[in-house]
Amino acid sequence: MVSRWSASFAAAGLLAALAGAQEPAPPKTGTTPVFGAGTQAVVLDVVAHDKKGRTVRDLRAEDFEILEEGAPKAITGFRLVESVPAAAEAAALPAPPAPVVPPNPALVTLVFDSLDEQGRPFARNAALELLKAVDRPDLQFSVFSIGYRLHLLQQFTRDREAIARAVDRACSLLAPGGEMPTAGQMDQAADTASKANDKAQAAGDAASAGGGASAGQASGQAAVEANFANVELRAVEMAESIERSQRGNSSLFGLFALARQQQRLAGRKAIVYFSEGLQVPNQLEPLYRSVVSEANRANLSIYSVDARGLLTTSDNDRAKTDLRKSAETVRRQVQSRGGRAVTREDVLAGEVAEDAINLNVQGMLGALSESTGGRLIANSNDVRTGLDRAMADMAGYYEIVYDPHLAVFDGAFRRISVKVKRPGVSVQTREGYFALPPGEGSVDFPWELPLLNTLKASPPPHDFELRATAYRFGPEHGEVRHTLVAEVPFEGLTVEGKGGTRRTHFSILAVVRDPKGVVREHFSQDSPIEVPEKDIPALKQGNAVFSRSFTVPPGRYGVEIAVLDQSGKRAAVRKSVLVVPPARPELGLSSLAVVRRTEPVVEGSLESADPLRNGQSRVVPYAGEARFRIGETVSLFLVAYPRPGSDLKPGLTLEFSRDGAVVGRSTAELPAPDAFGRIPYVASVPTQSLAPGRYEVSAIVRQGDAAVRERAFFTVAAAD
Repeated sequence: MVSRWSASFAAAGLLAALAGAQEPAPPKTGTTPVFGAGTQAVVLDVVAHDKKGRTVRDLRAEDFEILEEGAPKAITGFRLVESVPAAAEAAALPAPPAPVVPPNPALVTLVFDSLDEQGRPFARNAALELLKAVDRPDLQFSVFSIGYRLHLLQQFTRDREAIARAVDRACSLLAPGGEMPTAGQMDQAADTASKANDKAQAAGDAASAGGGASAGQASGQAAVEANFANVELRAVEMAESIERSQRGNSSLFGLFALARQQQRLAGRKAIVYFSEGLQVPNQLEPLYRSVVSEANRANLSIYSVDARGLLTTSDNDRAKTDLRKSAETVRRQVQSRGGRAVTREDVLAGEVAEDAINLNVQGMLGALSESTGGRLIANSNDVRTGLDRAMADMAGYYEIVYDPHLAVFDGAFRRISVKVKRPGVSVQTREGYFALPPGEGSVDFPWELPLLNTLKASPPPHDFELRATAYRFGPEHGEVRHTLVAEVPFEGLTVEGKGGTRRTHFSILAVVRDPKGVVREHFSQDSPIEVPEKDIPALKQGNAVFSRSFTVPPGRYGVEIAVLDQSGKRAAVRKSVLVVPPARPELGLSSLAVVRRTEPVVEGSLESADPLRNGQSRVVPYAGEARFRIGETVSLFLVAYPRPGSDLKPGLTLEFSRDGAVVGRSTAELPAPDAFGRIPYVASVPTQSLAPGRYEVSAIVRQGDAAVRERAFFTVAAAD
């Protein structure tokens, strides 16, 4: 029997680009030393306050003590970075002992995240009041919103009217039905970056041609604007790629992308994050820790504004009770790399089921702000005072540099403590960083570093079974879409604990390299799993399935996959070659996949361009050769790409062969293409009439005089 796989597939492209960390560029003035190749510097932004909350600007290097992992560190660079001081403080401002750096732009990103009908006007009014109240020439604002994805609404600018319009647009987008289409979002950011780059090139040419001081100044300003636009474009691209390649929460993905990309920008940076609480499911705690680390590497502080305003008594009491416990818990999570275990129903059923959400969503907002040197602004209908203090933090801060003398980048969290010797002075700074290698193209998340090292091992480890297949689909914008499916039998992974609840923990990384060895795509997932002991037998019979979709141009690629059994300290590596032929100009056919199962997509999952995903259902194919018992049904999945504009209906023929002889054949007329010109199709074949053995199945699609063929293999085992 043959049935159609009905419903349209998402058409949005997906490029999960590898975007690595980059240390902030050292300023060109002041006493900050320049470190040579092979050395590392930790740069801290430290804000000092007196007992009345006013910024303290007359401290010296000897007033500070820096500890990393409890060990004192020598300060190698120290300076006061100051913007235009507040009028109330200017008259009494003592002469600073450290060199004062001329004001760099103070960059403030306004982020509006998933606000309801009460939160939207609250956040809008607070942001507009902030724009009216703060009149400083050093401040530049950008505006983003986070719904199902990150939206760039205004690049960095001093134009307050443009910022206000973007704030209105952000709140409109978060209203029901207001989400911006993905294509429009990306096109807008790309167009802005393209124009800025063209302007910078023209200004640079004019300066090189001897245009004088004014031309040189214009060239410098154009280069700055182009840098802003490119960073914002990369943030949008990165958020969209990561949120599709990782199953999870768009809030964390958006914040991660902004923090990662703003490492490229000099100057004081802050995010004012308007939210109704941050939800961190247990399985996303590693991602949360990565957000904190990336913000700290970028010298970026997050000021969280609880857009619920003045909470009810019961909610407020609960938040106050849990805040300290939550903040301490998160700080412990930031320092640990394993995180807590998480229950995943897809261990047994293949579905992605989130564990219970931390109910203290305000506590998570507070922990995020504290961990990045910012503040939580909450429990008030008047947030003006808190935002004024946030902007004051941007006006003057100390930049302290030290060499951590790291012998190895092991991915561990390094806790930092900053103490000031002057009585009555408190400081705000970041709490630490992950010891990840710097430079573009390194790693995105801490768990990826040991996986990368595993890929380099010689000989590669094979401590347990690892299967993988890259399924090819149709052309997209000059490239060809593929879906990589990898699976690990749970019987090969270590299960810890005795009685009650048992735990296992594994991480996986997949890298696609071009012929020169350059990383074209990379994907990863960290999976701590917790199951009741009674379910261990069922767990051992199942497989952990990892699936990611990507596009690459025609060519030859290396595909490398590493899996670490974190509980048993064992590993497996698989390397293969992926040959991508040029796309057919007319009739086309995807790889033929033998279906392991179909499963529902968890409610609230982000849209996906993966052809294996169909609305709220998903095909899970075998990563290796499939085995069936007599009596079971073999399901096959393919996507046909008929000739555009042709009135001829394509037809499908399935041929089954064993030992080189055709033993069965069936034909069917394929249905009409979907809105994207594709025909996704599932064919189901009973095995009652098939003798035990290994079978080759060929799918032949014909349209007129054109024909294309793909094949797959499966085995039918004798009944027990």
